Amino acid sequence: MSSDQKEPKKFSRRNFIKGAAVVTGGGVLAACAPKIAASPTSVPTAAAATGTNVVNAATVAAQKWSFEIPPAAIPDSQITNTVTADIIIVGAGTSGLVCANSAAENSAKVVLISASKANISRGGSNHAMNSKVMQNSGYPIPDPDTLLRRELISAGYNVDQDKWWKFGKNSEEAMNWLIDKMEAAGYKTVLEIGAVEPNNGPMTMPIGSHSWIGGGITASGAGQQLVVDTLAKTAKAAGVQIIYTMVAKQLVRENNNTGRVTAVIAQGADGKYTKYVGTKAIVMAMGDFSADQEMMAKYCPLGLPTLDSTGDMGYDTGLKLGGLFKGDGQKMGLWIGAAWQKTVPNCPMILGGPGPGPAPYSAHRGLIVNKDGIRYGNEDVTFAFAGLSQLHQPEYKSYAIWGTNYAEGAAPWVIQGQVWGDPPKPVADVIAGWEISVTSKAYVKADTIEGVISALGLPADVTKATVDRYNQLAQNGVDEDFFKRKAMLIPINTAPYYGAVSAKPLFLTVLGGLRTNLNMQVCDANDQPILGLYNIGTMVGDYFNNMYNFIVEGNNLGANCVTFGYMTGKYIATGA
Repeated sequence: MSSDQKEPKKFSRRNFIKGAAVVTGGGVLAACAPKIAASPTSVPTAAAATGTNVVNAATVAAQKWSFEIPPAAIPDSQITNTVTADIIIVGAGTSGLVCANSAAENSAKVVLISASKANISRGGSNHAMNSKVMQNSGYPIPDPDTLLRRELISAGYNVDQDKWWKFGKNSEEAMNWLIDKMEAAGYKTVLEIGAVEPNNGPMTMPIGSHSWIGGGITASGAGQQLVVDTLAKTAKAAGVQIIYTMVAKQLVRENNNTGRVTAVIAQGADGKYTKYVGTKAIVMAMGDFSADQEMMAKYCPLGLPTLDSTGDMGYDTGLKLGGLFKGDGQKMGLWIGAAWQKTVPNCPMILGGPGPGPAPYSAHRGLIVNKDGIRYGNEDVTFAFAGLSQLHQPEYKSYAIWGTNYAEGAAPWVIQGQVWGDPPKPVADVIAGWEISVTSKAYVKADTIEGVISALGLPADVTKATVDRYNQLAQNGVDEDFFKRKAMLIPINTAPYYGAVSAKPLFLTVLGGLRTNLNMQVCDANDQPILGLYNIGTMVGDYFNNMYNFIVEGNNLGANCVTFGYMTGKYIATGA
């Protein structure tokens, strides 16, 4: 019996990055989709036709978006070449290259094709629950039970929780494997520092985000290109054939899309088609679907306001805000009978909030108001939660106002790129960073609070009343409005004063897609694996829910890309 014919574990019922800009001086899932997602055809009309106020599920399921309609099959007469291997992997990002190495090391013949011209990376944080670097660091290793359950609670347990426990049990082995490769190539493994709160507060980021420095990279969380380039070299040394500028177009599934997936047809830069036959498996590691606004409208409407007007910028895109890829892999799976993940809407990576935060991934901890000058929440959050809150505000805008005393009040300051063990930044350096941002017009500055309010274009009277109220709460030491902890209830009382605006939250990517079992096999609507077809990386379904919160920084790269890529390559090659 081949590896992908093993009985998969059934689904439980319930799935780059660095935040785009680093502020100087501080850190800046249940029912199937048709029952929840909007339809391109007017649902109220369909409901009215039935004479009820309830949408008919069959009517909604019958609606077709353009991306769901399969193109005509590419005929054999147009295929000019056929390449056969045990495993065909599509995508030269972290997950595809990890899988290729793992499979080749277990004696599989592997061919990797990629639409890009070279290896692609984004982000740079790779989480593991444990590793030999963590064990040698001297820092406390987080309890996996507490860490995992906290994240599952954040997701409302509306995920395939088996995948989380699989990550927890296997990330140490996978990370140690990657550490060995990176250190053999001459790079140093570092542990990225994140926000820490007293008594392990709710926004504390556990240690576990691995990245690499060397080759001109000096900051933690910035070295993912080192990872993919190293993995491409080790893959080739292990016998993997890597073919760039080869765009996957269609999957080939036997018996009129009821049997096994045997091949993927791809088109080269010369316009000619090649059929890549995988005798054991086709593995898709093809990224997200955020550049297809129809797919986003159906599966992630929350992210629509944060997308740019151009979307897809091509297959060689690294870190890009506002829309990445067109969902080629997700579409190809849908066309041959794959089901969408059960967790809908899909989980976006969105970050926002104006002004400096005192730790990586933290929002501004002082006063934040909306365009009407009204404070609207507890500011003591990550910049992911700040971005989500911002989406609820008029025109998606938010504004920060603070005094010079905020530098001392919010200390200690640790900025993006520092590692565990680095000393905090001196308060004077923090203020100097704000001055640089004023010069670049990222921040405004004035000698009075009224001057900052005016420079930000906020309504004078309402905003000043909000500042006065905030200062009174800070003086009293109790946030009666939003219960922010006393340490971050910092008054705005020392000139000069500063302000910043966030025009709209920033969109990084959207996670998940095709229904995926515990072995990373793509499944149909009955939760049955489609033999021969796997997906890994950002495509893995039902791992995330709600939104990517950045508290377990590097979770997507560490789990879906490194851990699951490593295990899937070994699983397909050996069946173990």
